[in-house]
Amino acid sequence: MKKIILQFCFSLLSIFTLAQPGNPYKWPAYSPNVRYNFKEQNPNFVEPTKNLNDCPQVVGEFNDRWFTFRWGKNRRSTISDLAIENLLIRMNDDFAYFRNVMGWPADKRARNGYRSAVYLYGSGLTCSDNADSNALGGWQSNIRYQNQNWPMVLASYVPIQSFDPKYNDEFQKGAMVHEGIHAVLADMPGVKQSAWFQEGGNVWLQQTADARRSGDYKSMGNLNATDLMAPFMPIECYSGWLLNNTFGGPSAEGVNQYDGSGKQLCHWRRTLGGHQYSSMFPTALAQIIGDGSIGWIWVNCPGRVLEGLAGGIGEIQMRRVITEYRSKMALMDLGEWTTASINLLNANFGVSIGAEYQPSTSQPPLWKVTPYAATTRNGNVLTPDTLTLPGWSGSNQIPLTVTGNSVTVDFQPIGANMTCQLAYRTTTGKAIYSEFVSKGNCTLKLDALPANGVVIAVITNTDYIYKGEATRKAKFDYRLGLVSGVTGTASINTKWYESAKLRNLNTVTFTGTIVGEGGISPEVCGFLVGDTAIITAYPKAGYKFIGWSGDASGSASYLKIVMNSNKKVTASFTTTITSLQESITDLIIESVSPNPSNENFKVVLTKPSDLDVVSMDGQQVLTFKNVSSAIFGDNLKAGVYVLKSGNSYFKIVKK
Repeated sequence: MKKIILQFCFSLLSIFTLAQPGNPYKWPAYSPNVRYNFKEQNPNFVEPTKNLNDCPQVVGEFNDRWFTFRWGKNRRSTISDLAIENLLIRMNDDFAYFRNVMGWPADKRARNGYRSAVYLYGSGLTCSDNADSNALGGWQSNIRYQNQNWPMVLASYVPIQSFDPKYNDEFQKGAMVHEGIHAVLADMPGVKQSAWFQEGGNVWLQQTADARRSGDYKSMGNLNATDLMAPFMPIECYSGWLLNNTFGGPSAEGVNQYDGSGKQLCHWRRTLGGHQYSSMFPTALAQIIGDGSIGWIWVNCPGRVLEGLAGGIGEIQMRRVITEYRSKMALMDLGEWTTASINLLNANFGVSIGAEYQPSTSQPPLWKVTPYAATTRNGNVLTPDTLTLPGWSGSNQIPLTVTGNSVTVDFQPIGANMTCQLAYRTTTGKAIYSEFVSKGNCTLKLDALPANGVVIAVITNTDYIYKGEATRKAKFDYRLGLVSGVTGTASINTKWYESAKLRNLNTVTFTGTIVGEGGISPEVCGFLVGDTAIITAYPKAGYKFIGWSGDASGSASYLKIVMNSNKKVTASFTTTITSLQESITDLIIESVSPNPSNENFKVVLTKPSDLDVVSMDGQQVLTFKNVSSAIFGDNLKAGVYVLKSGNSYFKIVKK
């Protein structure tokens, strides 16, 4: 017993030695992680050579490689052949990059051997619409054919003619690509109850591709500003902060309001009403967890995004993701996107906003844009303004003036599932964070001087499950005690976040090349000069990683590279097995039935052995020790898996 007590005391001593109160906090890696690489799951599709004849009213079409443009009898004369040709060139070029470089799949038509399609809205195609040739608009739609929905882009004459130099309109051109991305995502199993991510996740793909192709990370979509302007808004939020001071739900719950005649009333604020088009959260998530997390969401989160993501990384890590996201936004610690984010917030800082248009459901007082929360001080306790209390997964940023070599605040949550974290930029622009706490004292040593003498207290609600109206309307209150090292609050109308400019904001790129069967995360990505890139090589099932070459070396699959210049590396893989075919003669795995299966598989072995079930990204999902047979499958997600027993491999398919 004495020995056990002594060991316990040594354990406590080591814990307290390693975790000194107030030491800067370094965000740990996420394990388990989530990643999905479409290249591993999809074959290399052959370029289609035919069109799906799903619309008998078509009288003309242009075909170019992966895309077709089709119209009916009422094509307007302003739509020139040149405009159509330029449209198809743009779609082919952009979607080739999505497929071949970023690894995303083609849409349902192309996956089934047909060209992806753009149909002319208002041209007499009753299979798609009943509009006349003067109608406006453009969106992703479907044509119902042979009891299936076939995604396509349906666009009026305005976005089509924009590809003619006479009508050149870059916004309309980009919008066509946006709708084409929707066609790719339309029949994916994920985010069916998350309309906000249907938009924001789409924007992430287009924005990321544009930046990586050009090497220019200095601009983002204007509506990315919404997350920066009002961090108290939830992550999963459609139309943002509504006029009645509640928030739009993940699929626009609470947003649509009408007058007595059925006319829609404006129920959202100017600019913030477009929050669903912000890609800020997926942009940060790709930095925090990795690019593969975005694909994983589209495949594995059938309902809400955050709740589905928690199913992959667990509740504790999901709450940490929210906390990390909110604190990094407070410091503009957003990697290569830092400059673009600063520019967006600067463009809106101090602007007074109200309802976007009239008639509206109400006319609340104008709100002056600042990311910082107003507070009142009573003694040494700060009380936040109830108007901008955090919603679910939202946060407040409170700028504090500090002195001395350490800061301590006393966090007193009133709402549930809250965290407090102190964060600042040094006078050289380095981002420093404290440990985050759920209540009580939060301390941070000021080993380096804070820029402007200001530290930000970031108060975050970490709720990620949307439970309807109670969640949508929730606000999370708290008090913040000023214990030591704090002289008061700093002005909420000063751009403290611009301390991020004190560091080198030039960008460099990392580019990965693959030899063999595997992948690199990230494959291509931008970084700020001096950042450390964390690169991971992952083999396909049946392959192993050999090593790095180029600007890296070694055989460890996990790699850190200081990005002081552009870097190019090659990851090489080799096979570890001869076949993944169904032939199992003379192997330990005697039989598998049924295969494919939409329920359970029964596996019989030739002798008692260990049996592993491995996903196509090399992750072990099930294991059985020293068995002659095994029955499993109920909890497996649809996809391809490999059974491994000794040196015996066998492919199975879960429907």
